[in-house]
Amino acid sequence: MAPIQKLTETLGFQFNDPDLLKSALIHRSYLHEHHECTLPDNERLEFLGDSILNYLVAAFLYEQYPQAGEGELTALRAALVQARTLAAFAREIDLGAFLLISKGEERSGARKRDALLADTFEALVAAIALDQGMDRARTFLLPFVHKAAERVAAGGGPADYKTRLQELVQGQLGITPRYQTVSIAGPDHQREFTVEVLIGDKRLGLGTGPSKQAAAMAAAAEALATLEENREEDRAV
Repeated sequence: MAPIQKLTETLGFQFNDPDLLKSALIHRSYLHEHHECTLPDNERLEFLGDSILNYLVAAFLYEQYPQAGEGELTALRAALVQARTLAAFAREIDLGAFLLISKGEERSGARKRDALLADTFEALVAAIALDQGMDRARTFLLPFVHKAAERVAAGGGPADYKTRLQELVQGQLGITPRYQTVSIAGPDHQREFTVEVLIGDKRLGLGTGPSKQAAAMAAAAEALATLEENREEDRAV
């Protein structure tokens, strides 16, 4: 693990409570091997960070795209808070190097795992908000979000993600994406739909929303973000 001081240098500020930052970096597996550690793991911070991220990203999109409807905003948010995107944010600050994990997780390559990096990034955002306030958390997060939003909404702002995905997939593979409802939850007046988009038999995106259309749009946005990230990885090889 890299010294935490390097992370605070990257963040550009010192924590009032350094233990809060350390706790954000503790995976539960670490505590199984280090019974002397009195700090909790980062799961509670991850829970809080998930809500903070959704709020800050939603507020950013609401202000950034004043002409966008609910479905478009839902789609963009889904693409920006998905695990792959948050993991990419984490890699920009080399967050994996600072994780406190077990030897077994170390051997399995956990420091590079998208899900673990995304969870830790959420925990870090929560720790910043608790220690420094929401304004500091917003200042930390928005540069990542702004760049990612420009990539996802390439072409000048929110668009019909389903149409863009269809054009891209048909052009490259000669097949049409399929949308399938995974679940419907909530009371009649507050439904939440979950829809997946399939390319052949492979799920490429998953989205939720207050209608099937909004959920499908969110799934398409996530699929587009995934395809873009894959292209960037291919170019980097």
